[in-house]
Amino acid sequence: MKIKNLHIKEFKGLRDISINFEKNDKPLDLVVLAGSNGSGKTRILESIKDYFESYIDIQAIKIINNLQIFFEKKEKECIDKIGSEKYFYSTLKYFSLNDKKENLNDSSYLVIKKNLSILPKIIYVPTEINFQKVEIASPMLVREYKFLNIVDTGLIKDVPSYIATRIIEMANDQEDTPMQEIRTAVFKEINEIFEILDLDIKISGISKNAKSIPIFTNSSGDKFDINELSSGEKQLFLRTLAIRMLNPENSIILIDEPELSLHPKWQQRIVDVYRKIGKNNQIIIATHSPHILGSVKKENIILLDKDGEGKIVVKTGDELYDSHGQPTDRVLKDIMGLETTRNPKVFKLLEEAGELVDKNEYESEEFKTKYKKLREILGNKDEDLLLMGMDIQIRKKRGLKNVESK
Repeated sequence: MKIKNLHIKEFKGLRDISINFEKNDKPLDLVVLAGSNGSGKTRILESIKDYFESYIDIQAIKIINNLQIFFEKKEKECIDKIGSEKYFYSTLKYFSLNDKKENLNDSSYLVIKKNLSILPKIIYVPTEINFQKVEIASPMLVREYKFLNIVDTGLIKDVPSYIATRIIEMANDQEDTPMQEIRTAVFKEINEIFEILDLDIKISGISKNAKSIPIFTNSSGDKFDINELSSGEKQLFLRTLAIRMLNPENSIILIDEPELSLHPKWQQRIVDVYRKIGKNNQIIIATHSPHILGSVKKENIILLDKDGEGKIVVKTGDELYDSHGQPTDRVLKDIMGLETTRNPKVFKLLEEAGELVDKNEYESEEFKTKYKKLREILGNKDEDLLLMGMDIQIRKKRGLKNVESK
């Protein structure tokens, strides 16, 4: 299941916005929403979540926004038998809640149960997650299927239980394998998710007390538990493992600001980490990070901007500069519309000095004052100052030649 396009009639201040999530009539597996603060990135993710969340009570349903969805072959066959997407979503919503089955059309429930071995999910990862102290809730995690999943404090607390349960599951599958080898295999399975990030820390064990807290080891051999990780490391491990714990396949994953608290080196590669989780998923990310934008192709980027009247304008594909592989200063200027990557006051001073050079007023006291101040701030090896100095020398030589020719 993937989104093909979205039309927002009205949602939290967004009005009459249409976004195409396709390339060559095929839904994109990755969509990166970029834009300034207030351009609507987070609200677009929330509108998608809200669309699916609305299918709780099929009798009282009222949806003013619209999503066009691409369905896998078996999903489409189920919908054809059930009769509508509305009943399909509603059935998925209550699929694991047997006490709520009276709210469903029984035939819808049976059609999905019989025909779909893999049930799609919606996974929403908000920006703000309260990372409280992590402790195991249960040595054996039993997680029922849920159609709509929000990665919040309640879900995060199950990560240690997920790791402990994974060890038990593998031990049951490989009864003749020593437990230490089982643990090593599970830790390797987890560490491989983050392999591309070249992390200094790796999960290496779980505490031997009843709490079963994940233990990490760094390159120096120091050991510490998951609660002692830095804020960036917690964001990375807990967010990612919470998504992995949900086993997404044929699902839609919405992630708001994945760069939060992450080192720029991790931001450059975090998209590849998320792409390794599950199978055949559509990942939709909202970001401010030039490092993330520089790691994806322009076909995957949707830029949200405002026109002169404050209306949100959507730019995609050929309308955008190709940021893939480009340095962050070019991404910031050409994609995100930043006038300069310098301090604005220093940038203005450079502009003013440059204008004086263009007027051949480089011998004036005004220029000398500005140039001296720039040298004090930027030093003697700044690229723009060096170019300015070369320009002055060329202009002086030209002036001298003009005098000699006369």
